[in-house]
Parts: sequence; structure tokens; C-alpha cells
Amino acid sequence: MFQIKLDKLNTAIEFSMEGLVQVDEMKQFVVELRRSAVTMTGPELKIFADLRKFRPASPDVVEVVRDVQEFAKTMGVRRMATVLESEVLALHMSRLARETGADKFIRRFTDEQEAREWLATGESLRKSRRLP
Repeated sequence: MFQIKLDKLNTAIEFSMEGLVQVDEMKQFVVELRRSAVTMTGPELKIFADLRKFRPASPDVVEVVRDVQEFAKTMGVRRMATVLESEVLALHMSRLARETGADKFIRRFTDEQEAREWLATGESLRKSRRLP
């Protein structure tokens, strides 16, 4: 299950994914995200992704994340903060970010508040553990 919220005033997209996600649902999410994102305008597009309850059903689901990262690059995303609990998932996401070049604007966090602070300012005011 996924949810996408747009904040046009702050040029931000917020989404969450939870549960055991299959490839078809992940692909539908990418379609909906693209559809939503094209309505956003502004030079500082930011994305907040809450993936704490996201459980990929297979490695293929994580690979679809590549589409999200590549799309974020083409949209000119300034910063993307991802909140995760799973270090294994964080490692997969980091690998994909390096491969797509999205590692320049994506950061992974375990603390939601710190992720939101970094998203808003580009700086972390706390010193909690940041995932790889």
C-alpha cells in the first residue's frame, strides 16, 4: 500500500509505502508518483519517503526503486530524504543511488525528525545514526 501527498507551497512530495509490496504494486506506485510530480513546479523540489514499514516481496521490487531515483533526477530533485528501519534495504537503496547517480541528493535516515530537518535545510541538526 502506498500514499502520495503533494505540498505545492513548499515544492515537496511526501510518500509512504508499507506492507509486503509486490512488483506490480511498485510499478503502479511509480506511475502515480510520475503523474503527481509533473504538477509540481519550482527550482527546489524535495521528496520525503517514509519506508519504515516497506517490505519488498522480492529483490525485483527493490530494483523498481531505480525508476524512482532516475525519475527524481530528471525532475531536478534538490533533496530526497528516506526514512528506513532495515539496514539491508538501506544498503540496496544506497547501491541503486550510486548506480543512478542519485546519491548526490538522496540521504537515508532512521529518525524522521532529522530527515525532515535535512530536507528543509540541507543540514542535520541532530547526530542520530544515518543509514548508508
